[in-house]
Amino acid sequence: MNPPSNALVVLLVGLLLLAGCGKSEEAETTGDPGEITFELDEVGDAGVAGVRATLIYETPEKTTITVDGLDEGEPAGGGANPVLLRSGTCDEPKDIVFELEKLSGPTSETTVELALTALLNGDYNIQVGLPDRPDDVVACGDVPQEVAES
Repeated sequence: MNPPSNALVVLLVGLLLLAGCGKSEEAETTGDPGEITFELDEVGDAGVAGVRATLIYETPEKTTITVDGLDEGEPAGGGANPVLLRSGTCDEPKDIVFELEKLSGPTSETTVELALTALLNGDYNIQVGLPDRPDDVVACGDVPQEVAES
């Protein structure tokens, strides 16, 4: 795959910075063009911390979503935790948009046919469930619409 052109990257970063309206959480750029990252919050007393999602621009129609930071030593780790991209918010989740790759070790990486700008301008959340009870969510993060340069 060819890297995005400089003009496209400048346009994308500009769109990311202008996308700030609506959600209270804020994402940060990773320092790599077309990449942003944000934290997923612990749900209930799941005993997880440091779970992050990274959204990576691939093409105008595709985004790679990486979720990492859930270690096997944590109470909710130790298995192939299911990861979902859903519409709505963590407080009011709606339909499953994509079933992402289950965590393999501490990482899940999936390329979806959804533009990065659509993710940032819509109401979406990313959920991580328990390996044996996928409906029991241990971490969740609303996809932010505000992006701060790191």
